[in-house]
Amino acid sequence: MMSSKNPTYYPTIFCNQLMATIVWAQLFVLYCITLLAFSTQNESHVFWADPFIKIIPIYASTWLVILTSLLLGWYCFKKLGCTGLKRHTPVTQIIAGAGTAVIVTCIIWSIFGSKLPDFVPAEESSRPGFLFGMVAGYGEELLFRMLISAPVFFGMFRLLAGVKHTYRVFWSALTAVLIAAIAFVIFHELGETDHTLMWNLIATRMLVPGLIMGSLFFLLGPGFVIFMHASMHIMIPLLFN
Repeated sequence: MMSSKNPTYYPTIFCNQLMATIVWAQLFVLYCITLLAFSTQNESHVFWADPFIKIIPIYASTWLVILTSLLLGWYCFKKLGCTGLKRHTPVTQIIAGAGTAVIVTCIIWSIFGSKLPDFVPAEESSRPGFLFGMVAGYGEELLFRMLISAPVFFGMFRLLAGVKHTYRVFWSALTAVLIAAIAFVIFHELGETDHTLMWNLIATRMLVPGLIMGSLFFLLGPGFVIFMHASMHIMIPLLFN
């Protein structure tokens, strides 16, 4: 999906693809706004929602994700323009990411039925409902990928100006992935209400959404990870109860 043999992929093409992906990702924001307007949430949805969006009151988190994303999307659109958006939209990444989400969730459904296996954390299940599930999933991409990982990568890339390009990309991406993964764990722990450290949950959060998905953000491209993760949060409440 990305061309590692193309020396200009990082940072130029990657940056343009990221901005185009952010513009198209506003579709998930419109999805959230529609759910806010036409659906109802109950106490059970709030209880099971991802702790990440309960650091502050959950509806404040919801609007914070929506407004921040819209502002970021508008900024990226202004930078790219219509022509740039058409040229740099990573269509293959986006289709592959959304398609992967559909295929994976359908495979899990075919094996386990309408009940997700026990190893899936409650906040990643259908229990938070359509709205809070999407706010958490897309909000994670917004904060940890768009607003932490990407700026750290570009900042490190600039700092390592005298380093060979291959190593410059590697160390910049590695630093970005590690910082975003640590931030992911910290923000989720801040939202936990019982204030008890569950090391297996910390390890899972560090490994899967932190290190693995953080690495795929650079290896397979921003369009793949952002659309895969957000699309998962549409499919899960559709297929599971």
